[in-house]
Amino acid sequence: MTVRRVTHHGGNVIGRFPSLKMQRMVSFESTIERDYAYVLDFEPEVTSFSEQPLTIEYADADRVRRYTPDFEVVRTDQQHWLVECKPQQLLHTDDNQRKFAAARAWCAERGWQFEVVTDTQLRTGYRLQNIQFLTYHARFTFSAHNKSQVQAILAAHPAEMTVGDVACCLADSDSALSLALIWHMAFHHEVLLPLDVAPLSAQSAIRLPTLMSQGLSVGEE
Repeated sequence: MTVRRVTHHGGNVIGRFPSLKMQRMVSFESTIERDYAYVLDFEPEVTSFSEQPLTIEYADADRVRRYTPDFEVVRTDQQHWLVECKPQQLLHTDDNQRKFAAARAWCAERGWQFEVVTDTQLRTGYRLQNIQFLTYHARFTFSAHNKSQVQAILAAHPAEMTVGDVACCLADSDSALSLALIWHMAFHHEVLLPLDVAPLSAQSAIRLPTLMSQGLSVGEE
């Protein structure tokens, strides 16, 4: 539950992100927060996240100040993180350094972690744009049979295949629909694609997750 309303403050961009993972609209008040929400919604090691989660009070000279981090993130190891999203150019202002120090101290007392995520970190390379691309296909619906066809093709061809190779192997399928199926499966981690090296395309390499390549289902021990 958020502790304050997301508002405009000096030309920032506000909005709501439709999170599949959280099954609700997640509010944001900057484009950095919006982009980070894409990443949180996609990354498998993130089990849950919430915006504007809590307010920290801290002393600044003779005043008590309040600071609300942008996100609380819970990961698969049950570790809790408080995350602040900030433009790189504003990291080292005195005000932000005081806030960050207060957040680190608050987290240290509780065994949590604190992290600052910048626009430079998020937007360098191809990972963010590829996650955004896969997110577009995440809500499409495909049958278990369709997915098992892709998995069977990859299991039968241990050598590296491309997305286009798999699409061509799908029997009696429209090529655009076959690609959409693969992008959908990639968002849900049912197949793995290289997200960091280039924009995703039919030439991208594709493989099964390790457990699936050993004949197991995702999530099976």
